[in-house]
Amino acid sequence: MRERVLVTGIGIITPLRPFAGLDSFWNALCAGEDVITVKDPPFLDLGRKWPMAAIERSAFPDEMRTEEKAGFLAEEALRRAMHDSGLDIKSSLNRNRAGIVVGTVLGNILYKEVTMAENGFVLPDNEKKNRHRDGYNDSLSSLASGLADKYRLSGPVITVSTACASGTDALGIAAGKIRTGQADIMIAGGIDVLSSFALAGFHSLQALTHDRVRPFDRNRDGLALGEGAAFLILESDKHARSRGSRVYAGLSGYASRADANHLTGPHREGRGLSAAIRGAFLDAEMDFSELDYINAHGTGTPYNDLMETRAIKNVFGDMAYRIPVSSTKSMLGHSFGAAGVIEAICCILAIRTGVIPPTINFHERDAECDLDYTVNVAKEKKVGIAMSQSAGFGGQNSAVLFAQA
Repeated sequence: MRERVLVTGIGIITPLRPFAGLDSFWNALCAGEDVITVKDPPFLDLGRKWPMAAIERSAFPDEMRTEEKAGFLAEEALRRAMHDSGLDIKSSLNRNRAGIVVGTVLGNILYKEVTMAENGFVLPDNEKKNRHRDGYNDSLSSLASGLADKYRLSGPVITVSTACASGTDALGIAAGKIRTGQADIMIAGGIDVLSSFALAGFHSLQALTHDRVRPFDRNRDGLALGEGAAFLILESDKHARSRGSRVYAGLSGYASRADANHLTGPHREGRGLSAAIRGAFLDAEMDFSELDYINAHGTGTPYNDLMETRAIKNVFGDMAYRIPVSSTKSMLGHSFGAAGVIEAICCILAIRTGVIPPTINFHERDAECDLDYTVNVAKEKKVGIAMSQSAGFGGQNSAVLFAQA
C-alpha cells in the first residue's frame, strides 16, 4: 500500500498583502482585492507600461539588489512554510530522507537582464552600481540547490520547468517521492518574478490584457503577469503523525499530460488537460462525483478559458455544471511557476475554511463559457475535495487533487 502524502506547512508571498501572513492573504483574496495595476517594466526600460501584479520594491530590504529578488522570495516563502510546519530539518538525523522540488519558468531571469543592461540596455539610476557575477545564479537549478544547501537536504533535489504547469508538476513529483518511499519529507514549491523579458514576449504574442483580467467573461482580452513564491511542506502520513503535526489536507492525486498540439496555443478541445484531470482522479482512486471545487488555470485569454471550460465538460459531463470554478489570477495575475502552487494553496484553504474565492471582473457571460463560476463575490461551501489545474506553453497540462485529511 502506498504512503499517504499530507500537507503540514504553507508559506506564500504574492503581491496581495505580500509579507503579512497566510490569513491576511486569504482574507484579502476572498474579499476580491485586485492588485493588478498599470506599471513600468520592473527592470529594463521598454518604453511603455502594462497591467501587472508586482510586489513593490519598498517591501524588500534596502540592501537587496533587484536581481536577487527571486532568491529572496524563495528563501522567505520557504522559511514561512518551515515555521508553519514546526519542522527543524537542520537538526534531523534523517536529512537524506528530505528533499525539495522547485518549479520555475524563468528562474533568476533578472541576472540575465543585468547582463543585457550592462551591454547597452538602459539601467534605472538606482541600479547603476558595480556588480560581481559568477554565472552560477543564471541557472534554473540554482534556486533549488541553494535552498537545499541552506536546509542541508540530502534527499532528492529537483528543478522543474514545464512552462506554466511547473508549480503543479513540482507538487506532483514531490508527492511521488514520498509515495514510493524515497523520502519522508519533501518541500515543494514554485517561484517566478516579473521581468521585462517576459512582458515583452507576452506582448508580442498579443496575450496581455489592456486593463483588467476577466477570466471566463465574454469580454476577456488577455492575462496580466504577476510574481510570487509559494511552498508546501509534504510529509508521509507516518512521519507527520509520529511528530503530531497539524495537517492541512492530503495531496491525493496528480497527473501530467501533453496536448502534443502547438508551441503556444492550447488544443482547442482541451485534449491534454482532460487527460490530466482524468489521470489525477485515477491516481487518487476517486470518483468524479466527489469533487467540490476547481481552481482553474483561468488566465483570462480567449483561448485558454474556452479550452478549460471544454476540458471540464469533457471529463465531468453534466456534473460539470454543479462544480464551483474560480480563477484567482483575476486578482493575482499569472506568476508562471509560482501560480500552480499558489492555486494549490487556495484549494487547501478552501477545504480548511469552507470558502471559495471569487473570480472578479466578471460582468458578461460568454455563451460558451457556461459553468458555475464563482463570480465577483466569494461563497461559503463545504469543500472536501478540491482540484487545481494548470496549462502551459508547449501543451503542458497538469492537475492535482487535495482532500480533507
